[in-house]
Amino acid sequence: MNNFYNQPILFQWIKSILLLIVGILPALVVIEIGYSNSLYYLLFIFYVPIAQFSFTPFYKLVGVYRYYSPMLLGYMANDQQIDLHSGASFDYLFVMRKYKTGIEFRNRLLLYYLEGILKIIQLIENNSIPKSVNIVGTSYFINERTINKMGFQSVKPSLFYRLNLFVNIIDLIWMNSFSQGKFSIPKLWNVKKATISGAKLIENKNLIENIYVNLKSRMKKEIDKNYY
Repeated sequence: MNNFYNQPILFQWIKSILLLIVGILPALVVIEIGYSNSLYYLLFIFYVPIAQFSFTPFYKLVGVYRYYSPMLLGYMANDQQIDLHSGASFDYLFVMRKYKTGIEFRNRLLLYYLEGILKIIQLIENNSIPKSVNIVGTSYFINERTINKMGFQSVKPSLFYRLNLFVNIIDLIWMNSFSQGKFSIPKLWNVKKATISGAKLIENKNLIENIYVNLKSRMKKEIDKNYY
């Protein structure tokens, strides 16, 4: 888990509230100057990354975000639906900063995603989550071929879903660039939602475990090769 959450809970709350206040202040400034000229409201596109970073620990503490691995979270997860998202910029800073950009970064990120999916399977098997739960995510967080291999189905996202992605374009660009090892704009216009039921996810458990084990083994061989 993100090292931030290993601190005493009181410190987490104090720091989270301070970050929340810092994150709200720029929004108040934009709103204030927007009264004189509504074009200033376009600045919110640059404010979104600030908000995403500043609000993350508070959202985690109050349960808006539920983490299944250090880099995979569910937004407002409940027994009916788990809306999967990659970790926020706050998590990238604390969790991913030690990995080299490019293939090492990308593989470590994928490993965290798979760990999160396996955690969800475990929760379903323990009856902490019902098998009827619908699990959704965007196909850019794992490539579509792997998504389909794991039993997910691709569906066309709603207009609201697409708009939400474009609002977060700044964060998505730099996150994608880190994983690719070069400046890279994600193809949001081609993005699809991936969906699967809890029961279907359990059916594909062995396959997902094999993908996880093979990736972990491949990463270990790469580390050993570089070491020697």
